[in-house]
Amino acid sequence: MKMKKIIAPTMAQAIEKVKQELGSDAVIFHTKKVTSGRFFNLFKKENIEVLAASDPEPESAINKKRKKAEKESKELLPYQYPEPELGIPFRRTDAKVDRLFSDPDAIERLRSKLLDQGMLKLDTDPLMQILIKKWYQSDEQMNQEELTNVLKAQLIQRLDPRRFQSAALSDHFVMLVGSTGVGKTTTLAKLASRAVLDEGKKIAFITADTYRIAAIDQLKMYANILGAPIEIAYTEQDFHALINKFSHFDHVFIDTAGRNFQNRAYISELLKLAGDGSQIGLYLVVSATTKYEDMNALINQFQSLNLSKIILSKIDETTSYGAIVSTLLRHPQLHIAYITNGQDVPDDLRYPNVRELINLMLGD
Repeated sequence: MKMKKIIAPTMAQAIEKVKQELGSDAVIFHTKKVTSGRFFNLFKKENIEVLAASDPEPESAINKKRKKAEKESKELLPYQYPEPELGIPFRRTDAKVDRLFSDPDAIERLRSKLLDQGMLKLDTDPLMQILIKKWYQSDEQMNQEELTNVLKAQLIQRLDPRRFQSAALSDHFVMLVGSTGVGKTTTLAKLASRAVLDEGKKIAFITADTYRIAAIDQLKMYANILGAPIEIAYTEQDFHALINKFSHFDHVFIDTAGRNFQNRAYISELLKLAGDGSQIGLYLVVSATTKYEDMNALINQFQSLNLSKIILSKIDETTSYGAIVSTLLRHPQLHIAYITNGQDVPDDLRYPNVRELINLMLGD
């Protein structure tokens, strides 16, 4: 994104300069009258000040806004000059203001950072517009740290800290679902270990994963360590019978097979087990290494299960967090229950923190 401040005697001349220097697709963010003068402003001259930007990237939602802004600016040309915006202090074009209107390289660096992290341009551009407005309205030039703090605050507000769970597990029946290889069985063992070792709860295990013998053996090992019963549900009837059998336990942890989430038959099988979600707490385990397109498709596939809670696994296996942030922005109904950051049971399981997630993406 290339930023430019244009000052010209008339709006027509200012628009012409914008076109010449930034192209016809440039966005006009602010226009206002300014007064410059020499010798302590004894000889004042009124000009039009325009703050504009261009983006060389392909057509997108923000390009449409640019065209709309340009069209509206053209329509105003024969009739009136823009009035100064309410709440924006009057500025003269003296040396102090010239320093303020230097190209905002810090904003461009933040934009590149978000895109490099995997955030969608659709989510990035509105944030940059907010930064540009803050930068423009500031009495003093904002540095990189100040702009970064504004960006972090905006992201935290949009993600909503209330969506990040920080309370002990409350579900009676806990079922983990998700794609193959995301760490469902290990995560289930971490949750169960916390319930027993930290809270002294009485627990049981049910596994509906009859496809992987290794997964059953792994869960049996954890059940033996925790002194908890474990049963295998080979059929839907077995499953519901075991739900009744273990109904008096504090928590019942249910493991499921990892299958291709695009297979509708898999989703239908889970729906028969989980029902409408009123009795069983359903948690979708999503690997933090998953790209946005697959993460979004995965969540959409599981929506028929009344999904509302996710666990982010393998957060330690990536350095890119933008896909996670964009996914959460696109699905505001989801609550982030836990984050896993390693293979150790039960240690590598943490409550999520929205500020921590943003700091991972943008740096402390």
